[in-house]
Amino acid sequence: MKKLLIAGLISLSIFFVVNSCSKKSSSATAQTKTQLITASPWKYDTAGIDVDGNGTIDAALPSGTIPSCITDNTLTFNTDSTGIENEGATKCDSASAQTSTFTWSFNSTQSAIVLPDSVFGLSGTINITSLTATQLHLEQAVSDSGITVNIAVYLKH
Repeated sequence: MKKLLIAGLISLSIFFVVNSCSKKSSSATAQTKTQLITASPWKYDTAGIDVDGNGTIDAALPSGTIPSCITDNTLTFNTDSTGIENEGATKCDSASAQTSTFTWSFNSTQSAIVLPDSVFGLSGTINITSLTATQLHLEQAVSDSGITVNIAVYLKH
């Protein structure tokens, strides 16, 4: 009787483990880049210089490069290729509207965002170095006085 009870408990345990694993794997589906970028508003996390071009920040931006009136802004990307930049609690210009719209698109390989207008100080084709459910890392080469550096801007949910 004890052997039968133990065998039954083992079988029941195996059933629950297998069943719970199969439910997790069948319900976990990868999100598309459009779903990831449009899930909710993005807010500023950090920014810096990517010296070696590998997609990670190697050095901080000089103090005051990005004023606090910019870093409290949020960006919302919509599925119809429009977006909204919200000025946040601190506006750089008190006469500016609280929100402004922008258009965006992915490049053909979805490895970059194309922004015709300036958003967070970036415009044109901006490389996506990471896009997850919680992080959007952008990078763009910027030239000034004959010197080109890669500026990385990290956004988060």
